[in-house]
Amino acid sequence: MQEPLVGTEAGAGAWASDFFGGLNALPPEAIAVLTQVLEAMATQPGFQQARRAMVHELGLAAGSRVLDGGCGTGAALADLAEVVGTQGQIVGVDPTTAFIARARQRAAEAGIPNAVYQTGDVRSLPFSDGTFDAALCDKVLIHVGPPGAVLGELVRVTKPGGRVGALEWQPHFFLSTTRPQLESRFNGVFRQAMHNLCAAANLPRYFREAGLTDIRTHTDLISTDDLDDHPFWRVFVVDQLPAFVQAGLLEAEEGRELAADLEQLGAHGEFRAAFVVVHAVGTRPGVRVDERVPGSG
Repeated sequence: MQEPLVGTEAGAGAWASDFFGGLNALPPEAIAVLTQVLEAMATQPGFQQARRAMVHELGLAAGSRVLDGGCGTGAALADLAEVVGTQGQIVGVDPTTAFIARARQRAAEAGIPNAVYQTGDVRSLPFSDGTFDAALCDKVLIHVGPPGAVLGELVRVTKPGGRVGALEWQPHFFLSTTRPQLESRFNGVFRQAMHNLCAAANLPRYFREAGLTDIRTHTDLISTDDLDDHPFWRVFVVDQLPAFVQAGLLEAEEGRELAADLEQLGAHGEFRAAFVVVHAVGTRPGVRVDERVPGSG
């Protein structure tokens, strides 16, 4: 597993990643836990709303061909299939074999035969230039870099005039606790573990540097006042704490104290948590083939 880049701006230079770059080497039990986290994130209403807004802004239509780079377990499948229909094609690429297996299972269960998932690296895609009508990545730049390598490939495989989208979040939680130092330690976990914690805030710059135009961004604040209003909140802020301890990112006593504190606040109706999600969409310069004036070549 490659060590994360800590305290650096992952903008240029050699390829790098955080723990997501080495998931294939982890035991099945660890992958199962992480898959549970990703599934909870996929259905969290705030993430869903932001993802659907991004998909809508890609300008897809029935029959479009779209790439989901770093597709994970295929969380975007239903949203994409709703737009491209049965005549379009959805192609997903991710380096983690267990995630690809889950994405394929998701497509089979949903009866979507025009979705194809394969292992690969979003920074080196096995597709020709201009293969897709649009391309996207969802919570990828926070884990993998440099951003220019990821977005450069998404731009390359998108047709001129097509759009590229990215959704990122910044896991620095506004979090209720009676022990402020525990909130600081909890948020410090993500600063240590994530390759590029500030990817969300830098999407406009990354898109500009990738040569995209007509860049549009939108920021959402995702919040709750109930620890159990959706599985994401408990899974992410409580159930993961033992894994953070096992990874050496938290002390065991800190994990126990924070979990107990959050549970008590929740029992009294005093739990609060929030974070920010940003999505951006930009256009690859050029004119779509189907928009050219007849006889213009």
